[in-house]
Amino acid sequence: MTKGKPSNRHHDTDQVVVAVSRKVIKGHEHEYEAWVNKIAKLAAGFRGYMGANIFRPSSGSRIYTTIYRFDNHQHAAAWQTSEEHIAAVSEIAPIVEGEEDRSTLTGLEVWFDRDDVASPPPHPIRWRMSVVLFCVVFVLLNTLLTLLAPAIGNWPRLIQTALVVGIQVILMTYLIMPKVNLLLAKWLYK
Repeated sequence: MTKGKPSNRHHDTDQVVVAVSRKVIKGHEHEYEAWVNKIAKLAAGFRGYMGANIFRPSSGSRIYTTIYRFDNHQHAAAWQTSEEHIAAVSEIAPIVEGEEDRSTLTGLEVWFDRDDVASPPPHPIRWRMSVVLFCVVFVLLNTLLTLLAPAIGNWPRLIQTALVVGIQVILMTYLIMPKVNLLLAKWLYK
């Protein structure tokens, strides 16, 4: 996990999820949630913004986690270093305690970001992530090959592969993995 600035070790073209956790002073929960809605609307005005989620504290905790999604690292960094973001963050200083905890996920890790818990860890359990990816890739690849074979069966193998892999990656990123992640979240992060 990184504190403060996002990590620069990721590729600029990877989808980015920025997770920010803050401990809210007791009695200021509604004020903080209103602020999160405000800052998400501000972020929506920035290029590459793909949405935000707020995760309320689990029982006995006061830590809120907000997840921001951007289409690439450069756009996420532009938002995080913008005057609007800096000004908005300074507004909540009186209602939070301690430093924020900020982490950045990119690449395959984005497929496994959690949408069901108050404070997600930065990574799922790797061997479980591998099992899920193997199963999804195997089923989807065989399904696509079967469905597309009549139309592309005579095409050169390289073009067939490029088409099938392209369709597979798009389906996994935007449709399949978010749903699989929700269904298997407890197992992936146990």
